Amino acid sequence: MLELVQGDGETGAALVEADVDMIGFVGSRATGQAIMKAAAGSLKRLVLELGGKDPMVVFADADLNAAAKSAAENSLRNTGQVCCSVERVYVAAAIADAFEAKVL
Repeated sequence: MLELVQGDGETGAALVEADVDMIGFVGSRATGQAIMKAAAGSLKRLVLELGGKDPMVVFADADLNAAAKSAAENSLRNTGQVCCSVERVYVAAAIADAFEAKVL
């Protein structure tokens, strides 16, 4: 059985103490560390998705139209509130100006 529970730190603390086999958490690194520490005593299985920066890399031989579209769409989708939204873009120096022009 899978159940999604949303809440604050108090909710998370109750889940760690509950009789559950596994905990999945998406959020900050600090909270993830607290969950891991609390769950360690009972050896609960954990899946943690914590504070990534989700880079996009654009190489010199990239399709600039596709790359620019992907950068814009994937940084703005759901107002950027997706755990895998593009947060930074690394572009080969040789195409940086052309890429920037396409995005703007």
